[in-house]
This record gives sequence, structure tokens and C-alpha cells, in this order.
Amino acid sequence: MGEPMNKLELLKRVTAFRRLSSEQLALLARSVGSRAFQRGEIIFHQGSIGSTLYIIVAGQVRIYTTSEAGQELTVTLFRDGDFFGEMALLDGQPRAASAEAMCHTTTLTLHRAAFLDTINACPPIAASVLEVMAARIRQANMAAEQLANMSASQRVVRQLLSLAARYGTADGGEIRIDIHLTQDDLASLSGTTRETVNRVLANLRGQGLIRVERARVSVIDLDQLEHSGDSPG
Repeated sequence: MGEPMNKLELLKRVTAFRRLSSEQLALLARSVGSRAFQRGEIIFHQGSIGSTLYIIVAGQVRIYTTSEAGQELTVTLFRDGDFFGEMALLDGQPRAASAEAMCHTTTLTLHRAAFLDTINACPPIAASVLEVMAARIRQANMAAEQLANMSASQRVVRQLLSLAARYGTADGGEIRIDIHLTQDDLASLSGTTRETVNRVLANLRGQGLIRVERARVSVIDLDQLEHSGDSPG
């Protein structure tokens, strides 16, 4: 993966960079490094000074915050083709959250100094990153408004719908959420307990709306699942 051409091919898989030309991607490829992390390894800690963006080549990463009491809350999950830590490219301020590799994870890395040099030569690269950042902020604001008025059960359903939209893969008549998702992960993402998640998933399975196999969830009836999230639980 150390060769520039390999990095170029990997960058082509990143959703945020799909509109860049081959020449623009080649310029970016010359600025990126690479790093691998083992399962459970902390990539960066909340509060640490950050200066690097990470692009996931293969693997899965959990972004989480820790309260003063030491309680962890998973903010989001990322997988192949996603990037994270992008705020560090703009302000170099302390990290707002921590990042942990959920399995063996390979990343490309882009340091702030290299990023600033690159966007001076090619502004569209900055635009690509900013578009993703704006979309994430918009989604976060919408989610905060929705979740404030939802029951715990509704929040679990909404997280399943969100993950299906982001990582859903058509599998026959079903939508497979192509990400490793334990009940603990879903509980943390939904701001509820594992017991609540267990109850909600059992209920959804009983209705024939989802299927769960080895920490993988498949949505059998998306329309009905959406409606189930509208009623209090």
C-alpha cells in the first residue's frame, strides 16, 4: 500500500472524493500516509490535540464520547470508504470524541500541514471534505431534533433506519446492513440500554421486519420498519 498508485486506487473508493479528477486524486495521493490498527486499539482520545484525518481502507471504527463519570456513548460508526477526524484539518483543536478500531483496520492518513499545502494547489479537494462535513452537521442537527422527542424504542428503530440508509446493501428482497453491529453498539448509538435493544429487536423479528445473524442485521420490510418507528414503544 506504500506505492502512490495503490493509494490513488484506494482514494477512488472514498465517497467524498468521487467527483475529483484523476489528476486531483493523484495530487492528494502524494500527500497521504498509511496506518493500521488492531481490534480495540484507540486511534485517538477525546481531548487530545489532533492534526490528522483518517480514511478507512478496510475495517470499522467507533467514534465515542466519555462523560466526566466515565460513561461511554457511541456517536457513530464508520467503515470502508468513510473518513473521520476531519475537524483536525481545519482548526488543530483538541478532539471532540475518541476513535477506536472495532476490528483490524487499515487507514490512509492526511496531516493538516500536507492538507493545507494540497488545497492551495487544488481547492476542489477542500470543497469535497467540506461538503461531507456540512452534510454530517446537518444530519446531526436533524437527528438531535428527532431524538429529543422519541422514546428509547423509537430511537433504536431510527438508528436501524439510519444505518440501513448509510450501509444498506440489497440482498434479494432484503436490505443487509453491511456493518458489524452488536446489541451493545446499538444501545450506545441509541442512548439506551442493552435490555431495551434486546426487547426491540425481538419485537421487530417477531413482526418479520428484520433478521439478525452474527451481529449483522437485515431489514426485511423497510416500509413497515419506518412505520414502526412512528409509534411510541
